[in-house]
Amino acid sequence: MQLFMVTASSETAALQGLATLSKYLFTTGLCMIGVMTVAYLWYTIGTARLAKQVTRQVQRQRSKDQRVAQSAKQTAAVAAVDGEGSVATLVRQEVILNEQPDGEKPIPLSRSLIAVGRIGTTVGWFAALTLVLSQGLRTIVTGHAPWSNLFEFSVSFTAALLLCYLLFEARFHERVRAWGLYVCLLSVVTLVIAIYVGTTYNLITGSSQLIPALQDQPILTLHVSMAIFAYALFSVAFGTGLIILLQGGSGQRIAWLPSAEAADELGYKAVIIGFPLLALNLILGAYWANYAWGHFWSWDPKETSALITWLIYAVYLHARGIRGWRGKRIGWLLVIGFAATLFTYYGVSFLVPSLHSYAK
Repeated sequence: MQLFMVTASSETAALQGLATLSKYLFTTGLCMIGVMTVAYLWYTIGTARLAKQVTRQVQRQRSKDQRVAQSAKQTAAVAAVDGEGSVATLVRQEVILNEQPDGEKPIPLSRSLIAVGRIGTTVGWFAALTLVLSQGLRTIVTGHAPWSNLFEFSVSFTAALLLCYLLFEARFHERVRAWGLYVCLLSVVTLVIAIYVGTTYNLITGSSQLIPALQDQPILTLHVSMAIFAYALFSVAFGTGLIILLQGGSGQRIAWLPSAEAADELGYKAVIIGFPLLALNLILGAYWANYAWGHFWSWDPKETSALITWLIYAVYLHARGIRGWRGKRIGWLLVIGFAATLFTYYGVSFLVPSLHSYAK
């Protein structure tokens, strides 16, 4: 009996240690996201200034060409600055223009800006890793997947958002990094909300006790994880929708951002992955509801809002793929879809009575 008590005490101490480590990792991840935000802010301001300098230099050079005949070497230099080459010199600063495989006009960069961007990206990967580890340890401590309430869901969503964004950035580099500041700010907002909800409703400590409706571990894991990654991808797509609108629906009038056409392709790639994930979320949710509450569908506000969100993105895919919509109309659809996602995520939890009220 005494041996059993000692063993139980040791296990409790170990779990308490893991819980403390989970909190430290969460705090570390939060600090890293702060550093990442500063790095991306520096990168964004720097690329905006450099693009403005390049534009002014091109305009001055073109004006000079109209007055004085230039040598072949000078003309080649101007062409390089204007995007035809890959490297040029501007105001004592090396300008790097990485050619894009699809012919997209490159974003002007410098070696220092590339270094800052890579630092931000590296810190971002570490931030995502620390949040994932924190949630993993929380899973061990509580004995269930770390998304049984809004605090856990928000932290997991932030980790998923960073992972989805960083994977896109790894594939498309500066074309995506140009709007990484948006992802950083959204991550800060979601973590602030997580901390607020966690402290207000005493959710940060975590509990191993789940209400009966949540005690099916496999379904809980699959159902909620589908929603987390679908929402994260829709958040990435929202960033591309903003770029489409800022660029006026077509072209690249803001030189330090990708063109509207490039943003449209990136947004489509995000939605085409997130759309089936949300569909699986709805299907698993209906299956779960049938034996938890006795019916597949009850028009609960959370269910209805998630269905409306899915239908909005179905309209987006139909309009873009079948009707051939492009430009501002597609940008607005992505904005509307994200607004529906936010309402499903937060609005239902705080504003509308729901069977999903246990989420907070």
